[in-house]
Amino acid sequence: MASRTDPPTPSPIASPSASPSASPTVLASLAPSVSSPPSYHPTATLSISPSFLPSSSPTTPGPSHRPSVPPTDAPSFSVRPSTSPTTSPTSSAPTASPTPFVPGDLAVTNWNVGIRHSTGLNVKRLTRGGEQVRYADGGRSNSRWHSAMDGAGIVDLPDGGYVYVSNSERSSGGGGVYGLYFNERGNAYDYKMLLSGTGRNCGGGVTPWNTWISCEEEEGGQCWQIDPDPNSANHDSPKATLLGGSRGGEYESVRDPDRPVFFTTEDVEYGPLRRFVANGRGFDALHAPANGQTTFLRILDGSNFEWTTDEDAAARSAATYYANSEGVSYHDGFLYFVAKVSRKVLILDLTTSTYKSERTTWNAQPDQVYLAEYKRWIYFSEDGGSRPGVHVRDKETGTYLTLFDGIGYDGDETVGITLSPDRKRFYAGVSASPFVCAGRPFASLSFDLFADVCARRTRFVAFAKQFQDAGVLLEFTRDDGMAFQ
Repeated sequence: MASRTDPPTPSPIASPSASPSASPTVLASLAPSVSSPPSYHPTATLSISPSFLPSSSPTTPGPSHRPSVPPTDAPSFSVRPSTSPTTSPTSSAPTASPTPFVPGDLAVTNWNVGIRHSTGLNVKRLTRGGEQVRYADGGRSNSRWHSAMDGAGIVDLPDGGYVYVSNSERSSGGGGVYGLYFNERGNAYDYKMLLSGTGRNCGGGVTPWNTWISCEEEEGGQCWQIDPDPNSANHDSPKATLLGGSRGGEYESVRDPDRPVFFTTEDVEYGPLRRFVANGRGFDALHAPANGQTTFLRILDGSNFEWTTDEDAAARSAATYYANSEGVSYHDGFLYFVAKVSRKVLILDLTTSTYKSERTTWNAQPDQVYLAEYKRWIYFSEDGGSRPGVHVRDKETGTYLTLFDGIGYDGDETVGITLSPDRKRFYAGVSASPFVCAGRPFASLSFDLFADVCARRTRFVAFAKQFQDAGVLLEFTRDDGMAFQ
C-alpha cells in the first residue's frame, strides 16, 4: 500500500515544525467427476453439510496513522507550497502464518469444550442441550437446544441458506427432529422442532429432493420424511416412509445418492441392510406402496454378495457377517457401512458385487459414517469409551486418522458429523456434556463420584444430573482457511 502524501498548503502562517509522518502499518493477510454405475447403482453421494459461522480467515485492516513525533500545541504548516510531495516509506508487520492442519496430531487441548484436537483446527461451541440458541444478531431461540442429539445433516434452502437438521434419541415418544436455520452467510437465525412423538431417532440422510429422513432405532420403528423448508407444502406434514417396511425395525441410518436408491441399516444382530429403489422422485415417491422395490444384502462368502428378496436369508447373513450395522454412505459405485459389534468397515463394490472389510483402529465402536462432497475422506463418529472422537479414513491411502477426541466423557458418543456446503466448517457434537468442574474435566470418575468431588472442591452443590445428556454442538474450521476434504 502506498504511503499517504500530504497536499500543499496555500498560505503558511508559521514556521514549520517537524512534519508528522504518515506511515501506515500493513498487516499481511494472510471434484472429480462421478462415474455412472449400471442401473440400481447410485451415481453420487448426497451432501449432509451443516454449516457454521464464517471461517476466521485473517483480514487486512486499514492503515494506522501515527505521527513520528508528538504534535505541537498549534498545528504547523509548510513555509511555501511544495511542488513535489515527499513519499514516506511504509512499514510492514505481517501477522503470524496460519498453523498448518495436521490431522491426527492431537497437540491442542481445549478445556472449554473438553476435547483434544488436531493441530491447525479452530473450535467453537455453538450451543448445548438445555440452552437457548444464540443467534448471530444477538437474539436467542424461544426453545432450548434438544438433548440426546444424534444423527444430523444439511438441507439447502431456496434462498441460499440451509438447515442443520438434528435427531434426538430420547425414547418413549420423546425423540424427534430439530432444525437450526442459517442464512447464506452461515449465521444462525432460527431453531425449531420439525418432528415430535417419535422414539430414539438415531441416523438419517438427505434425499435428492432436499428432505431429511430420520430413522427410529426402536422396535417397530420407522424412517420418517421431514421437509425443513418453511415454504414447502410438506413442511408441517412429516410422514413415515416405505424404507422401514410393513413391520418396522430398529433402523440406524439411511443414505441415498442422486438417483432415488436408498440404503438403510438396522441396528440389531439379525438386521439386514436394505436397498430401496424408488420408481419416482419427490416427496411422494417414498410413500405410495407401488413406488419402489426393496431387496436385502446377503453376503455369500468372504468376497461376494447379492441382493435378495429373501429377508430371512439376508438376516442370517447379517448375523454372520455384519451384525448391528450402523452408519452407511455411498460414493462412486461403492457403499461404505459399519458393523459396530465387530468394529468393521465393509466396502461393497456395487458394480462387481464383491466386497472387502477392515477393522477400525480406534478403541470403541464405529457409529455414523459421512462422506464429504470432495470424497477423499470418510468421516466416522465413535460410540463408547471415555474418549470418544471423530476419525477419518483417507480413501487414497487407507490410513485412519483422528480429528479430535473427548476429555471427561464417560461412555459417551460423538454425533452429528457433517460439513457446510462450502466444506469450510465441520459440524460435530458430543451426545452428553463432559464432567467439568472448576474448569477441568474429570475423565475417570463416575457421575455420582464426580458430583461429590465437585461439590466438595467447589461451592456449586446444585450440580444437576440432567447435564449428563445435555450434549454440545461444535464448529471446526481450519486455521489456514481451506476446505475440509
